[in-house]
Amino acid sequence: MTSIDIRYCEALITSAGEGLYEASARKERAASAEGLFEQFREENDTATKAIKTGLAEKYPHIRWSESEFDISSQSAAEFQGEYWVCDAIDGAVQFLQGIPSYAINLCLIRDGKPALSFVYDPSHRDMFHAIAGEGAFWNGNRIHVARKKKLEDAIISTTPPSFPAKDRELANLTIAGLTHLLPRAFAVRMLGSASLQLANVACGRIDGYYEFGHEYYNWIAGSLLVQEAGGVVTAPRGDEFTWGTSGIIAANRDIRQQMQEGMQAIPYVTHS
Repeated sequence: MTSIDIRYCEALITSAGEGLYEASARKERAASAEGLFEQFREENDTATKAIKTGLAEKYPHIRWSESEFDISSQSAAEFQGEYWVCDAIDGAVQFLQGIPSYAINLCLIRDGKPALSFVYDPSHRDMFHAIAGEGAFWNGNRIHVARKKKLEDAIISTTPPSFPAKDRELANLTIAGLTHLLPRAFAVRMLGSASLQLANVACGRIDGYYEFGHEYYNWIAGSLLVQEAGGVVTAPRGDEFTWGTSGIIAANRDIRQQMQEGMQAIPYVTHS
């Protein structure tokens, strides 16, 4: 088992985040979707390379996943032992539009389970990290999920699919979730980066988060934060949140249960 230098990883991520923040602030906004994709590829490749290179120099024996955009490879652990999973720009649309709601996330997988994770918000210089069995932290301070007991008092957030026109099923499921939760929760919001929203659940800024889909690598870093902050993370119908999951619900125990109960009428959740 490798001993990981937390400060080294944080410095590496922070440096990459500074580059992203500067790029987001100075870039002229693209006039087409094609232009947005081109800008994303350029900045994502730069940030990813910086993090990957720094980790390879420090930990040359730990492998690196190249499957950020390959959902088919996220149904089971890719490697035995230890490997890194990284999303250098989680919340790409916000990043490209200069909206301060994107993040870098990095997770160390050890024997098929998240062992260490980081979520960094470059716009606000918020660094979250969690160590399996040792707790979750925000800028070095231990954090805990919110203590609300009733869904009617809770702030819930979610994320629609990246390409709703191409994935109508997930788009419809997101809407169905909103239909069930909007009348029951105090408020429901869509706040961008999935990992950043999960980090905000971990520190109590948001009371619960849900999302449908199969992009496990989008959630894995934030899920460890929530669990180590005393929260509960499951698949939408209450199943174990693990490889091959069909979505995520993350909150404290009471709010998660009430969110799940509100989802039971959705066919995808009850019959998938």
